[in-house]
Amino acid sequence: MQRVRARMPADGQLLAIVLLVVGNLMISFGDVLVKLLGQAQFNPYQYVALRFMITSALLLPFWLGLPVERKGLGQWKVHLLRGHLLLMGSVGVFVSLYYLPLATANAVFYAAPLMTLPLAALWSKEQVRGMAYAVSILGFIGILVVLNPAQWHWAGWLALLTAFSMAASNVLVRRLPRGRSVLATLFLTQLLAIPVSLTLALPDWQPLSGEVWLLLLGATLIGIIYQGVCILAYSMADASKIAASEYSGLIFVTLMGMLLFAEFPAWNVYAGALLVIGAIALQRRLR
Repeated sequence: MQRVRARMPADGQLLAIVLLVVGNLMISFGDVLVKLLGQAQFNPYQYVALRFMITSALLLPFWLGLPVERKGLGQWKVHLLRGHLLLMGSVGVFVSLYYLPLATANAVFYAAPLMTLPLAALWSKEQVRGMAYAVSILGFIGILVVLNPAQWHWAGWLALLTAFSMAASNVLVRRLPRGRSVLATLFLTQLLAIPVSLTLALPDWQPLSGEVWLLLLGATLIGIIYQGVCILAYSMADASKIAASEYSGLIFVTLMGMLLFAEFPAWNVYAGALLVIGAIALQRRLR
């Protein structure tokens, strides 16, 4: 990848956009795998516990190879809190993808960027312009349009809880020191949440078939690769210039929902998603 970047200095932004689009295509397949796991009546807590353990096992050798000062042990409290936010969010993703259409659930997940600024102002005392709150309200109106209160499903609350956990986790990242190891952050966040995830999973633990193992491994690997692709893409260009590429994920999950699950979104999903995406775009300009 370094050679490619050296040959294409003028096209770094284009390459970053391509990476984000490919990454969002991959994570859309990951959402499909998670939905299939739900249809297989897989215990969501067992899914999260196994995913955390698999990811931690894969990252452990790389973490051990880091210098002591980059292992992130001094910030274990932040990693612990982020890990349990990830636990909450992962369960929310699993259940909401099972009960809601792919496009509806993913549109609600886009509430995360809208929640980030208010949480940053509340927790980190960051200065946030008043207009930013108005934009966030516009985005939440879009979320309400997507969920359609007239046909409200309780899984919509879990999708919103997932968005909150993502936003809170993003704000907590700012409490980590500059120059931190991304690998150490990924590793410790999931490792420290394993005990609680196992405690929740063990009462209803069930043996897994080969097909379920394949779905689980596929979803886990896709998640790891997606995070790596995002880190690489955002290191190549300014976030404000490429972040809109992530909206491609909503297009991908909509098409996959139609093709694989016969989920044809109603007009309110499209209208609400446009409001949400528009609000996020305005929010980035306000920054």
